[in-house]
Parts: sequence; structure tokens; C-alpha cells
Amino acid sequence: MKKTNQKQKGAGLAEIIIAINIIVIALFSLIFLAQYNLKFQEQNKSKIEAINLASEAIEAARSFRDENWTNLDSLLLETPYYPIISSSKWELASTDPGPINGVYSRWIIIERVYRDASDNISQSGAEDKQTKKIIAYVQWNDRDKTKQINLNTYLTNWSD
Repeated sequence: MKKTNQKQKGAGLAEIIIAINIIVIALFSLIFLAQYNLKFQEQNKSKIEAINLASEAIEAARSFRDENWTNLDSLLLETPYYPIISSSKWELASTDPGPINGVYSRWIIIERVYRDASDNISQSGAEDKQTKKIIAYVQWNDRDKTKQINLNTYLTNWSD
């Protein structure tokens, strides 16, 4: 007859318990990683949508300018304007139409442009009355934190 050692029987049970603990820890780690990944994807989706809305606002200002430079030139500087579609074309309204998709606020600001002696855009110098700086802002809430992005471009009176 063969004798079995009592210590060997206990060792097998301990190894099974340790293996189960390792598997449980690995599963919880994978679940945590999946939750983090979903949250990250949701935040990226919101940011991409905000960037697209800001790009659309710049295109709205460009369309407004293309209609007639005076449309853009006659607007007040440093004042928020809200891109809206009216009669199948872009307009820049002075009143906020409310959130887009119930989430995003969007507006543009028009600023003066200055040129230095080399005719480069600069912070000071002679004002270029044929160029305007357009800054498009999009703001939204993400997990009780206000997020904002902005894009800017320069529009010129190319029709003269």
C-alpha cells in the first residue's frame, strides 16, 4: 500500500483557492478596464461632436460672408452670435436659440485683425478692415464639469 502525505492534500486545496483568487482579480480588472474604456469613448464622442459643431459654425460665418461682406462687417465685434439656419441659409442671430441636441451651446465671436509693417497678422499695428477673426465656441457639460472648445479662422473680403 501506498501512503499519502497529509501535507500534499492540503497543498492542492490551497493552490485551487489561490488560482480562483487570481482569476477573480483578473476578471474584476477586465471589468474595470472595460468601464474605463466606455467612459473614455463617450468623452471622445462628445469632443468630436463639439469640434464638428464648431467647424460648422465657422462654415456658417463663411457662408454669411459669401452672401455679402457687409453682412459680416456690419456685426458688432466681441459680441456672441449664434449660427442658425433660416430660409435655407445660414444666419448669425443675436439671441441664443438654445442647446443643440439638448447638450451643446454654440456661438461665434468676431474680432478685429491687425497687421504689422510686413503685412502679417499681429496683435497690434494697422487694422485690416477687409479681414475679420472668427472664433467659434462650443460648450457642454460632462459629468458635472463644463467643457469648452474653440476654433478660429480668418475671413477676408475676397469679393472686392
